[in-house]
Amino acid sequence: LAIVLFFPVFLSAQNTRNLLVIQGGYPGELGSVRFAEGLHEVLDANVHNEVFNEYLDQDRVHADDATLVAMLRKKYQDEKFDLIVGAGLPAVTFLLAHGPELWPGTPQIFIVVDSRLLPARLPPNTAAIAHDGGSGATLDLALQLLPNTRRVFYAGGSSPIDKARQSAAAQDFQRFAGKIEFTYLSDLTLADLLDRLGHLPDASIVIYGGMEQDASGHAYIPARLCPLIAYGSNAAVFAWYDTFLGSGIVGGSILDFKELGTTTGNLGLRILDRGTASGLPVENWPGHPVVDWRQLERWGISEERLPSGAIVRFRTPSAWERYKWYVLAGLAAIVVLLAIVAALLIEMRKRRKADLAVKDLSGRLIHAREEEQRRIARELHDDISQRLALVVTELDQLDGDPTANRSSGSVRGAVQQLREIIHDTHNLSRELHSSKLELLGLEAALKDLCGQLARQHGMAIEVIADKIPFSLPENLALCFYRVAQEALHNSVKHSRATRVEVRISVDDGTLRMRIKDYGSGFDPLLPTSGLGLATMRERLRLVKGSLVVKSNPGGGTEVTAEAGLQSPLQQATSSGMPP
Repeated sequence: LAIVLFFPVFLSAQNTRNLLVIQGGYPGELGSVRFAEGLHEVLDANVHNEVFNEYLDQDRVHADDATLVAMLRKKYQDEKFDLIVGAGLPAVTFLLAHGPELWPGTPQIFIVVDSRLLPARLPPNTAAIAHDGGSGATLDLALQLLPNTRRVFYAGGSSPIDKARQSAAAQDFQRFAGKIEFTYLSDLTLADLLDRLGHLPDASIVIYGGMEQDASGHAYIPARLCPLIAYGSNAAVFAWYDTFLGSGIVGGSILDFKELGTTTGNLGLRILDRGTASGLPVENWPGHPVVDWRQLERWGISEERLPSGAIVRFRTPSAWERYKWYVLAGLAAIVVLLAIVAALLIEMRKRRKADLAVKDLSGRLIHAREEEQRRIARELHDDISQRLALVVTELDQLDGDPTANRSSGSVRGAVQQLREIIHDTHNLSRELHSSKLELLGLEAALKDLCGQLARQHGMAIEVIADKIPFSLPENLALCFYRVAQEALHNSVKHSRATRVEVRISVDDGTLRMRIKDYGSGFDPLLPTSGLGLATMRERLRLVKGSLVVKSNPGGGTEVTAEAGLQSPLQQATSSGMPP
């Protein structure tokens, strides 16, 4: 049981890989923090990787090598390391001198900011990561952005690391000899350096290599001094460490410390898997052209001068970039509101026209009703009443003359006149209301109407009916009867037709009536003052039907009326009767 319980722990201990990372700076330095962040993102993905971190902090503590060796030997006397990483020139220098003594045979990785700071020949079982001169690429970028530059001032410190950086930068600047004047501001106190930087001549730029220590021996953190250097200078300042970005420098060929940590972690995994660092080439720590947009604005540098692929940081968005979505949303809302207003105005205009048309139609209908009443009154007064009065006079004369022969032609004439009056009164009554429509249905009423008009006006009217139900809804039957009545009267009065066809049928639940005359016709597009067509359309609209009129001058007229038939339940409901 004990073996089962503790075997996984034992196996895990056997698989653990220990790495010691020695940095030359101190734990809170931004570059150290970013480097550790990138390193741990790679190594912490495997629980068997155990990372130990040490910081020499020589610029502030000034511990001698013997003290450091004794401290590290005692601290890690019970630990066996599978890989040692030295980051920064102080750490590399320390490992070159004491690494074989403290951890003999252990693979090592050396990391420096400039490949020229590495030994000409790496020790056995050692790999390296380095950059090929960030100062030279940074000056190239500065001259591209400020092509009128005539003087370059290098701002650095007095410590051995500062001197090594300055020496590497001076080598990079050799290719500009004779074209640009170089001045190295390194053996100065911080106060003197800031004073010099505040009074630089025109057409000058500053390359800040970092200051670990000034001429008075005071130690500094280079990234913390960067804002003093950048804002105390009357010329644009360039540098190549990402820890300086955002502190007032314009930019440079920037070395990303987090990217360095990631590169180191991946190289460390390869070495752990191989078991040795021998045979691996020096890996390149690349720089990227990066600029601070705010400093471009400060020094009036156009973005058009930036090289292809350059990264612009800290850009302040324009008012359009900040508020464009609000502006676009507002414009869209305005467009929608304008569209709604336009639609409402159009609808109001349509309604106004419709109201005017309704008022006009109502007035015309009232006028037509008055005209029809006046016509009926004239018929009754001027025709039927006069004829009745004449018959009465003749009968009075016969009654007052005892010698008159009551069987004479006078009596027969009076009787004939009464018959004609009765017939005309009957026709007038039928025009006002057809009793046959109620008693015999639509088909019989239409045939009677057509027969009467044919006899009166001497024209041929053919009626063809197909499957017309007798029990049509009352409003529907009356509607089609009035439409036929109006259409036939129009043919009689206006078309001068001698032949008319009336076809009425039921197809697929639709009652359809077509009346075609072969008269003079008319142009449907021309306005007309008559109410016939308007009345027919209004009647059909009330029964949810439609009217189509086809005509052309000399080609006759065809009127087609359609309406849907109601179900028996709907018929009973519309007529007020229970189903």
